[in-house]
This record gives sequence, structure tokens and C-alpha cells, in this order.
Amino acid sequence: MILTEKDDIDFIRKAGQIAGGVLEYLSTLVKPGISTWELDQQAEKSIIKAGAIPTFKGYRNFPACICSSVNEEVVHGIPNKKKILKEGDIISIDIGATIRTTKDGKPFDFIGDTAITLAVGKISPVLDKLLKDTQRSLYAALALCKGGCSLDDIGGAIEDIGLANAYGIVRDYGGHGIGPSYHEEPFIFNYRTGSKFKLKPGMVIAIEPMFNQGGDRVKTKTDGWTVVTQDYKPSAHFEHSLLVTDNGVEVLTRRPSEVIDNLIRD
Repeated sequence: MILTEKDDIDFIRKAGQIAGGVLEYLSTLVKPGISTWELDQQAEKSIIKAGAIPTFKGYRNFPACICSSVNEEVVHGIPNKKKILKEGDIISIDIGATIRTTKDGKPFDFIGDTAITLAVGKISPVLDKLLKDTQRSLYAALALCKGGCSLDDIGGAIEDIGLANAYGIVRDYGGHGIGPSYHEEPFIFNYRTGSKFKLKPGMVIAIEPMFNQGGDRVKTKTDGWTVVTQDYKPSAHFEHSLLVTDNGVEVLTRRPSEVIDNLIRD
């Protein structure tokens, strides 16, 4: 989706602000003893209270408002009353908020999509480094983005950090364009593919690196959704939605307390 009209940009900003704000609120609830189902319930209440619609619930029949992926779960984990977080776990929370309006008399959606991986209590130094490096790779990619930037520039920035730290880089999932149908082209790989596709000002995209403590191979569990590492080693996932400009990006899903260097350059 390419946005040029002020009203449309205001809608996408609102969706992003809600997603980022609710994700920050959920991060304050993450502690030993809470279930992923409880986190999902709080997410749904908060998104609706903010005037938005939970993007994920019902999307391709997904049954919840957040994806909650614990330890070796990479993405698309389904919240569950029996999934109780414990000290030393890590949890990736992926969330979407939709602002629904109309265009030409038809429903039209603006979506904010974002994710973070959090420590549950005290985690090992190795896991802490995995989380920090994955987030750092996201910021490295964001710093390069602007109109004219190629997908290989983005994927390369992520890949360089992953390889330098001997992580498995998830190959089967990645970032994407965002539009009223949620996932749109282009698919954004987290490594170099030789793609020369260039970003255009006004594009709305999501960048989402995923690093594994072990190898890069993943598989889907029998629930049809939850993706896990094949070697069952931990995985981290960070994501932001952003609006591309001529001279940088506006991070639409920035969390209220998150500090990111200015990405719009003079």
C-alpha cells in the first residue's frame, strides 16, 4: 500500500500508535505465573477500548488477538490457558490493530503490526544477547530505509548481524507490505537474495527479523499455526511497521517508552 493522502497517513499512524501502545502495556504484564491466554484477553480489551479491531483474530481463522510464541516457538503461537510463563522463559508477542474506515463507500482497513521478544523474569546471558542482537538488527535495517533503498539493503543489514553472531536466520518467514488485506507484496527477506526491488515513498511495510539460537530450519506444529525451531532451540522476533519517506522512515508502531534514533534525515 502506498499512501499519499494526509487522512490516510493519519489513519495508519493511529493504528500503529494503538498497536505499539498495547504491546508496551502487555510487556508490563509479562512475569512468571501469567498465562498466554491472559495476555491475549488483555490485548483484546485494550485494542477495542482504544477504538480499533484486533487484526489477527479471525484472520485466516486464527483464534486469538496476539501470537504468543514461547522459547523455541518462532512465530504464530496460539495463546492457551495452560501455557503458563515461568522464570527464565522468553516470549515473543506479535500484535496487530486495525482502524476500519470507508473508501468509496466500502470498508477499508489501516493496520499497525508489531512484535517484541521479552524476558520472563531473569534469563541467561546467552538468551539476553539473542534478544538484544535481534532487536539491534531491526534497528540497523530501519536506519537504512528510505525511498530508493533496495530489499537487499534491508535483508543484508539483518543478515550481517545474524551471521556475525552465529545465529540461525529464519528463512521461511519475514517482513511484508501492509495494506487493507494485511499481508501484501513485497515479501521482505531477512537475508540477501539479490533482490533489487526498491522501496517507494509512501509505502507501508513491516520489517521483522527472527534469529534462532541454533539452526535456521523451522517447522509447523500439528495445530497448523505454531512455528518452532527444528532443533528446539530458542528464537527471538522483533517487528515494526513503518512509513517510507524520501529521506528515511517513520516508525508507526514505536512503543511510547521506546528510544529509537531519528530515522527521518534532513
